[in-house]
Amino acid sequence: MADLGIYTKLMTIVSYTADELQKSTGDLDSMWLLAFRGMTMMNYSFAGQTQTVRLPVLPNKTVMFPPALLSWSKIGLLDANGQINTLKVNNALTTFRDNNPNRIQDLSTPNITNTIGELALVPYYSNYYYGGGCYQLYGLGNGVITYGDCKVDELNRVIILDPHFKYDSILIEGVMSPQKDYDYEVPTCLQEAIIAFIKWKLKLGSREEFYAAAIEGRRSLPKKKVILQTLNQVLRESEGFKVRTENGKTRVKTTIT
Repeated sequence: MADLGIYTKLMTIVSYTADELQKSTGDLDSMWLLAFRGMTMMNYSFAGQTQTVRLPVLPNKTVMFPPALLSWSKIGLLDANGQINTLKVNNALTTFRDNNPNRIQDLSTPNITNTIGELALVPYYSNYYYGGGCYQLYGLGNGVITYGDCKVDELNRVIILDPHFKYDSILIEGVMSPQKDYDYEVPTCLQEAIIAFIKWKLKLGSREEFYAAAIEGRRSLPKKKVILQTLNQVLRESEGFKVRTENGKTRVKTTIT
């Protein structure tokens, strides 16, 4: 077997466990499945590795979760610089028939129209001045640039998009469940926790032993490296032109170097 590094194949850890427990090769498959169950459990808690996938937008302006998705952290669109521009989370979007192919048709008869004229019905409050006049924009958002709205229906595992969403795919970033793959690798520091989980489920160990090993593995997970260049970039981006007073005179200076 290969030397252990930062990551180790899950099947290698299962083989170690089988040798320790003096199990036959016929037990490997069931022990492998137990190891995946243990990794899924730890992924929910702390060991998940973030992945990004591209998903198609269905004709009813919804997107189905990837089957392996445990939790999501970012939903958006890919720009020309390889960055994800996140969609605005709009919880006012309805989940009405969100898993039905005819969802858009069912939403085609609104009760009200979203126009400035409709907003004039609210109590008069001029909060915007432009071109020599005051305008009633009470309750409107601040105009942050967005490329579309979305809402996540966790129960039905569906991402709901606004009916006028014009893009044919989105990116979703999140923690995925381990897949049954002989090449699947896990952080080596979780090896003892996986072995303890297998023993627990085979009634050759205890729940307490597993949790103790999991806590130790969590403490041993590699921490994010502190890179001087990254810190310098944060400082540069957070600084800017500021008003300063020198010898009784006000001057605009910058602290960027």
